[in-house]
Amino acid sequence: MRNAFILILLILSLTGCMSQMVQPDGALPANFEIRTVSVKPTVTIKAQPFVQTSGEIWGNAIGGLLGAAIAADSNPIERFSTLMKKGNVDLKNIVRTTFKEQLASRETKIKLAKSNADVSIELQVLFYGIHPDGPFSSAVEPMLEIGGKVFDSKGRHILNVSESLKFPSDEEVSAYEMEEYVANPKLLAIGFKKLSRIISNAMIKQLENPGSN
Repeated sequence: MRNAFILILLILSLTGCMSQMVQPDGALPANFEIRTVSVKPTVTIKAQPFVQTSGEIWGNAIGGLLGAAIAADSNPIERFSTLMKKGNVDLKNIVRTTFKEQLASRETKIKLAKSNADVSIELQVLFYGIHPDGPFSSAVEPMLEIGGKVFDSKGRHILNVSESLKFPSDEEVSAYEMEEYVANPKLLAIGFKKLSRIISNAMIKQLENPGSN
């Protein structure tokens, strides 16, 4: 049942977000090795949030006449965006800061550099939002996909890396009722931070083996 539910959400998410990363300018140089990486200051969000929930959930979370009105005529993307703003959830900053933290903390051959790095990476949020954590659940959880355009020291786009957690497990991120998110929007920041950490580590592994991407 859960697999069928995930398949339905995957189809919906693909129809709602068709952003594709720009392909590299050319082939990756033979035996190319990355030892140092700098992170560009700008993070781009490539798509609107994907919000798979119902007006009834939003309405019940807020309650009263306002909640009833939302349930009758809800714009879930707008409500989700408002909730993000209320909790000061800066997804761009979360993604960039977490990637830098993981790059600096990992014991790998790749090191974080402020300048004169072998490559620089421009991070992009390709997909994000929330969805129910099961077919019969009213609890929802965040989902996230991050991409990175990798440039060599001459500014040539040589590589793409990306990783997605659109259907995270209970061990990867917690799901909460909408009432809990409305009462404490920072729970969204916590969830996106956890997903960013897992995704960042996967992307760094791709940078360690650029020829395999």
